[in-house]
Amino acid sequence: MTATRTIVFGSAAGALVLAAALAWLRAPAAVRPDAPAAAAAPAQGGARWLDPAMLPAVAPAPARADFVTADAMPIYGRNGRPVDFGGKDAARYIDERAAAARTGDMRAAYQLYQAASACAAAAEPLPEFADPAQGETFRRERARVAALCAKVSPVQLQERMRFLARAADAGNRDAQIDFFMEGPGGKPADPTASADDPQVQQWKQQALTYLQQAGNQCDHFALGLLSNAYDAGQVVARDPARSMAYAIAAADARHRPLTEQQLRERFGDEVAPADFAAGVQAGAALAHQACPAG
Repeated sequence: MTATRTIVFGSAAGALVLAAALAWLRAPAAVRPDAPAAAAAPAQGGARWLDPAMLPAVAPAPARADFVTADAMPIYGRNGRPVDFGGKDAARYIDERAAAARTGDMRAAYQLYQAASACAAAAEPLPEFADPAQGETFRRERARVAALCAKVSPVQLQERMRFLARAADAGNRDAQIDFFMEGPGGKPADPTASADDPQVQQWKQQALTYLQQAGNQCDHFALGLLSNAYDAGQVVARDPARSMAYAIAAADARHRPLTEQQLRERFGDEVAPADFAAGVQAGAALAHQACPAG
């Protein structure tokens, strides 16, 4: 029987899960593992940026007063993508991007979100690690990011969601996915626990729309998240047949179509036999709509 999945929104654990998912789902097919074993890595603290072998020595601090210690290694936003602060502290970097974003620069708007999301993640509770050494590495990196973000205000952290929405409205697929992954208001939350909250309801509708827009641009990660959303039933009413259709579209977008046997093993216990063929057809239609070029 297919296990119902839970979506993790806006948390440090969720960041690790998404970082691993991005590394697997967005990598070229030739270098992605076929088995989903990589998904277990975050639970062991195994995200790439936590590998001690990837930690070079810290470079000396530049002389300029508005610069901080040069990055020893990339800093990642909550979405698992790297943020280049250019040697500046986070508050200054965010202020500069905010000024540009307010004049209509949507690239700056997304860069602002990225930076602020890294700072927001640094303020969250630490996840648990099975390996103490990896946990210590994570704590050192968390402290480094916290120092970089020391002058960032709560207002700057909260405004990241407004700028993220503007980037998503402008058609930035990464921003559309990030809005969904951030959760309601960009705070750790269980959408089912506050389902009647008008703000949560508005976020659900907006987040689902963004995912659909990204999926319609043949983004296989967005299509996969839609499959998960219809399976989990937290953001939208649970619909196994719809989940299967999006799973088909996501696999086709990755040029790794699912076989009928794979579909039956994953969804056969949840989708009625009479609905199975219709679900397969719906998945093919979604794939053609999202990726008309194949």
